[in-house]
Amino acid sequence: MRQFFSPRFWLTLAALGGLALALVLVFHNSGAAIGRVDPPTGNNPERTIDLVSWVYDIVPAPGFTMQDGRATTDLALQLDGTRVMRVKAGTPGEITCTDLTKVANCTVAADLLGDAVLWFSIVPGPPGATVQLPGVTELLTGNYVRLANDWVVRRASLVQRSCPDDTTSLTDFVATYGAKATSTFNFDQQRIVTVVCPGGSAGTTTTTTPVPSGTGPDSSVPVDNSTPGTGEPG
Repeated sequence: MRQFFSPRFWLTLAALGGLALALVLVFHNSGAAIGRVDPPTGNNPERTIDLVSWVYDIVPAPGFTMQDGRATTDLALQLDGTRVMRVKAGTPGEITCTDLTKVANCTVAADLLGDAVLWFSIVPGPPGATVQLPGVTELLTGNYVRLANDWVVRRASLVQRSCPDDTTSLTDFVATYGAKATSTFNFDQQRIVTVVCPGGSAGTTTTTTPVPSGTGPDSSVPVDNSTPGTGEPG
């Protein structure tokens, strides 16, 4: 009993209590909390797009919606007869395709890590071989380009410039028109194949741009095949 009430015992309790209080204050001031996810900084962060695909059908889990820029439940995107892209609940993304229930009405762009979808965007895009995307604003190494919406996507080595006004190269085209132009992404090639200046096309020029030293983002495009139903400087 004398040991229970010894000064050393009470000093030990006081030290433990002080440590616990310090930890509480540290976590309170840092805003840390279980289950909290801080929003990304910036209005339009850069996204490296590994896959752009026309979507045949979209099957959301019950209660699906986008809340604070994240999927509230799972979402299955049937890309063709053998491929399904699976977006897990909590995945960040955006949806601008207005009717997800309509078959063959949307296109998906995704930032992937293996089979996992890190970020996705579902945009309007009817069936076809290509989809129209925003204009190219910057040419990057490794045959990648940055679009006006900050997507980083691959481009073909031969990019057609469609414009009534002459431009000497893709570099010249981007410097002249930039975000005011549009670009065409080919699903089979998984690359930007054409850039179109504002006002439409009146002629097409194809430019071969040499690939500079350096590498772009990972070129792998993995998609779940287990169940039926998933650019360079000038």
